[in-house]
Amino acid sequence: MKRRQVLDLAAARLEHMRGRTLDAVDIARPDTPEEAANLAKVISKLSPLLGNLIEFKALALLNAEPGYRPHGRWKRQDPGFPDTVFEGSVTPAPGLEIKTWFPLATEITARSRTARRICRRAGRGYACSRGCRRG
Repeated sequence: MKRRQVLDLAAARLEHMRGRTLDAVDIARPDTPEEAANLAKVISKLSPLLGNLIEFKALALLNAEPGYRPHGRWKRQDPGFPDTVFEGSVTPAPGLEIKTWFPLATEITARSRTARRICRRAGRGYACSRGCRRG
């Protein structure tokens, strides 16, 4: 299996997550305006939690793919870059940087841009969720 095949298979598998609801956190409606105001101040803290949960689900989905078994396994590296790396017989080892942001997050940063810059420096391409590929 070649690096591009690993990444193409991963993209196909991860496409199954599109539009899928992940049961993670249930937040009840606040009882008072004061509770609502306090919740609004901390709701952004859900972004890292939800991002990690999505990474765990994506990793499980990828490792459930029988086509990978003879060649290796996806492994999460936290806090390393990229978020997941395929460890096995494929070289250079492909990796995926999984990006998610909670809609009300306050910490939207330039990390995605930084990830692309690191990939370019390392001679790796990247693919965005809209299907564009850059190499």
